[in-house]
Amino acid sequence: MKKLTVFFAILCFAVALASIAPGARGTRSLENPQTYETPRATHPNNFFDPRYFNPKILNEKENSSGRICGAVVPHHLLAHRLIAEVFARLQKNPPSLLILLGPNHYNRGARILTSSLGWQTPFGTVEVDEGIIQQMLETQMVKVDDYAFAEEHSIGNLMPFVKYYLPRTKVVPIIFHYDVSKKEAALMAEYLSSLVEDDGVIIASVDFSHYLTRQEAEEKDRETLKVMEEGNLDTLFTMGNDHLDSPAALGTLFLAMENLGIQDFNLLDHTNSGILMGNDMIETTSYMTMLFQKQDEGK
Repeated sequence: MKKLTVFFAILCFAVALASIAPGARGTRSLENPQTYETPRATHPNNFFDPRYFNPKILNEKENSSGRICGAVVPHHLLAHRLIAEVFARLQKNPPSLLILLGPNHYNRGARILTSSLGWQTPFGTVEVDEGIIQQMLETQMVKVDDYAFAEEHSIGNLMPFVKYYLPRTKVVPIIFHYDVSKKEAALMAEYLSSLVEDDGVIIASVDFSHYLTRQEAEEKDRETLKVMEEGNLDTLFTMGNDHLDSPAALGTLFLAMENLGIQDFNLLDHTNSGILMGNDMIETTSYMTMLFQKQDEGK
């Protein structure tokens, strides 16, 4: 009987202790609260291919004269050396802001889109400029559609180059439906040119003639170059995929440069996939790289 009494006493004590313990633990958690930040959503690292990434080191002859305000680069990674050269030139005087213009290959969503998410790369995360994106949204010229950027290589393929060469630069990505008009592009260019004045650079991510033989591609490229050299943007906006894949992205760049008083461009390189692969029998895509530069005052 005595043993039974002792057993019940121990059991009651254990129950009482258990009922007190949760309250005590709860009090301690209130006195020492721990906060956890949810990781910010980003576009995953879907675009990097180490076979097509070879860092470029410029020689003295390749250094650019004057401040780079705009550029044209390809987005096919077969032309990665052309892309790398432009970013290596930007690395000499890194901008705080990079505005990336490209085609919306799938014509998803609204006519002109941006993304609120950064991009993961092997070199770190490329951050978007949230303040500028919010300002653009208030103009109602663009809409946010992160999903439309998930598979859009015209922007995603450039992100490893951005982070490697310009690690502190923030981006504003913009993609255009194919039939965006010159009038729409002009409104966008007017807004973007003001950002370039504040230490920004606009890059048009554009591939030129598509699905042609090497000879046909070279002929179409000559026509496109003539239109660009003459500044004939009305004709540019009527061109199809056999000339280029985004008249709107390229036209917006040209219009923004005109607003800044930059009329001419420097053609850095011009080639096509047939030349790069050493095969004249395949359907080609053409690539051009260009720089728009503002000479330093007094020069």
